[in-house]
Amino acid sequence: MTDSKKAILYGLATVSIWSTVASAFKIALRDLAPLQLLFCACTVSIAVLTAILLVQGKLGEIVRMGRKETLRCALLGLLNPFLYYTILFKAYDLLPAQEAQPINYTWAVTLSLLSVPLLGQKLSFKALAAILLSYLGVVVISTHGDLLGMHFSSLTGVALALGSTVIWALYWIFNT
Repeated sequence: MTDSKKAILYGLATVSIWSTVASAFKIALRDLAPLQLLFCACTVSIAVLTAILLVQGKLGEIVRMGRKETLRCALLGLLNPFLYYTILFKAYDLLPAQEAQPINYTWAVTLSLLSVPLLGQKLSFKALAAILLSYLGVVVISTHGDLLGMHFSSLTGVALALGSTVIWALYWIFNT
């Protein structure tokens, strides 16, 4: 199989898996508060990553990390997963999944916009037009097609979902 076909298959598998995340969040949030869900997810992640490091024989590398790197990791961890998912789960708690997910998926657009002032990137006219079209699509979904009425299921939920995209984008920019 060619690399191109593998890339397409991996891309399709990723989209298939991530397309179910909104439903999974909503189901989990029926029984858990956003912070409880975050705690459970982080606990499982820590356990799995610790097991992976143990199997790879790299668990000792955590202890050998320098103070600066430990602080950097802690600050990034505060940004994501803590702040990002706390805000995102609250947005999912307030919004229907079909509204929260498209808003949350504008993180790539937010990343593109923030990379201009923070990383000195340039946006072409074509990229800017695509960004505007993307946000217009999200507005259509979020307002249930009533663009003139601008009525949202939860304005707070929309603001939180949009805020989470800024946090996610900043996380990736700070990792650059």
